[in-house]
Amino acid sequence: MKALRSLALAALMAVPGLGASAAVIDFDDATLGTHTNYVEDGFTFDKIRVVRAYCQGAPKNCGSENQFVDSTLTRVGGGLFDLASMWISLVTSVPITFETDRGSVSYGIGSTIGDQTIEVNKGYVVDFTGNAIFRNISFLRIVDLTLGTPGTGVFKGNLRFDDIDVSPAAVPLPATGVLLLAGLGGLVLSRRRKRA
Repeated sequence: MKALRSLALAALMAVPGLGASAAVIDFDDATLGTHTNYVEDGFTFDKIRVVRAYCQGAPKNCGSENQFVDSTLTRVGGGLFDLASMWISLVTSVPITFETDRGSVSYGIGSTIGDQTIEVNKGYVVDFTGNAIFRNISFLRIVDLTLGTPGTGVFKGNLRFDDIDVSPAAVPLPATGVLLLAGLGGLVLSRRRKRA
């Protein structure tokens, strides 16, 4: 009986996506200021600035990126994840680039997101679910959005972002794993019948 329970538990743990839960990084409990290692819901930013600003229609904490900074989001302890969506607002007219280990995409003033055209100081929810470069990724980098030059005092970039909807990527169970579990289950059942 113990072997059967162990086998059932192993089978359940092997089911893709089981136990992997989605997270929304919303910065609500973050302290304001610059962080070199901000962690929330099992994900971490290597560099990020948390500000209290007009985000999502009301003053609240949100992530911010300013001149000459690249922020990279990864899973705590490593591993793959999927990016579903996030809220962004371009505070200036400088484009923003999202980079992953599978490619990159840029948005700027005049770009379209769904049926909306991006304007300065307006917020938008960007849906990444239809874009394969945001699935099974090990990192999401928000690339330096400044058109200025370091050391010159020319700074032009400012982005706010919030409600980053991410989830650990489902690991597909190989067909051989299913066959192995079925075979082990059959052995356990046949052994049980012999005892009875």
